[in-house]
Amino acid sequence: MHAASPDPLVTVVVPVLDGERHLRESLDSILAQTYPRLEVIVMDDGSTDGTPEIVASYGDRVELVRQPERRGIYGNANDGIARARGELIGVFHADDVYLPELVEREVAWLRAHPDAGAVFCCDVFVDGDGRELGRVSIPADVRGGRPLPYATVVNALLTHRNTFLRCPTALVRASLYRELGGYRDAEFKNTSDLEMWLRIARSRPLGVLEDHLLLYRRGHGSSSERYHGARTDPDRFFAIMDLELAGPAAGVATPAARRAYEAHRAQDTVWLAGSHYILGDREAARRTLRELRLRRLLASRSVERGRLAVLAVALRVLSRLPRLSAAARLLSRRRLVRAGTPNLAGQR
Repeated sequence: MHAASPDPLVTVVVPVLDGERHLRESLDSILAQTYPRLEVIVMDDGSTDGTPEIVASYGDRVELVRQPERRGIYGNANDGIARARGELIGVFHADDVYLPELVEREVAWLRAHPDAGAVFCCDVFVDGDGRELGRVSIPADVRGGRPLPYATVVNALLTHRNTFLRCPTALVRASLYRELGGYRDAEFKNTSDLEMWLRIARSRPLGVLEDHLLLYRRGHGSSSERYHGARTDPDRFFAIMDLELAGPAAGVATPAARRAYEAHRAQDTVWLAGSHYILGDREAARRTLRELRLRRLLASRSVERGRLAVLAVALRVLSRLPRLSAAARLLSRRRLVRAGTPNLAGQR
């Protein structure tokens, strides 16, 4: 740590639970950042594997906090933010790999845009062994690396879902965290980050760098994957955006963005019906499909309308017949309408 540097101190908070498989690679990548002034705090949520020993091996380069009780990812984030000394704070993942210039590039953007509250970048999806699966491609309406006002952020979220405010890439001004309060983890669980970004966007512009500066690990059973993979309730994305539309976003959401949002909700309904069918609950699948408004699904090009309509019809038929194991396996394997997946360049 270079105490004499004029650069602002950056605190990186790393929540972790039983993360020994990838933790060392992640911490090594954080400590290898080209930015000179880093404080790293690992919030251990009661790990029973080798996580504490791995963190301890870094000595005074990493602060280890062992939680006396389970707090969850955003409860740990809140506790880490409360301990942070930095002017800028990142909440990083214990299983991802941070490319060397991520912090330096984001600090430079925030210094160039002093009115902005937070900055994000793009990520590369990799598997458990680090092999590339695809790259996030952000929507055209948030490209350019410019400060994004609230209306732009809201309409992009309604149109594309959250494919561009990538949680483990965020760097946020500590003053804003303290002004706005912590993540509402008790209410929104592992989707609490989206609600936080909206709170920040109401008061300050946001920035999104188009550079791919993070290797985001998938396919190894992360909390996000478990949530989306086993979900039989509507995505919390809609609960958060419904609250926003009932309040600050009511006057800025465009008709086209609202149509896209309802198409995404219809897509989620089809996805939920498929989940019920996979789990063998054909009655729940039928009940869910009765909530589907096909005209909303077809009203926007923000979703793959044709494929989803075919799947909806197929599920209506399948849910009225004895369950076919082969159909359930196909749905489970392909996840034809998987919700919440960002656009990937070169991969659909």
